[in-house]
Amino acid sequence: MLNRIPLLWLVLILVTIASFALLELSSLPWITAIVMGLAAFKGYLIIEGFMELSGRRHILRYAMNLYCPVLALLIWTLVTP
Repeated sequence: MLNRIPLLWLVLILVTIASFALLELSSLPWITAIVMGLAAFKGYLIIEGFMELSGRRHILRYAMNLYCPVLALLIWTLVTP
């Protein structure tokens, strides 16, 4: 687990930079949807990598994994015209 943390940080940083670059290019609804999907993916990585819920069959893990995409979809529907 400890040897995966630097790789996880690198992936999170790269996804954040990609999200920033996409929104700097344009704020079209489909680009916003991609950025929200990337945010949900980052949430999944944080839940699985840092909250020590991976490999466990627990209701909290299922709830957290469902929370990220649902919240991203909700925000996207509220932001886009």
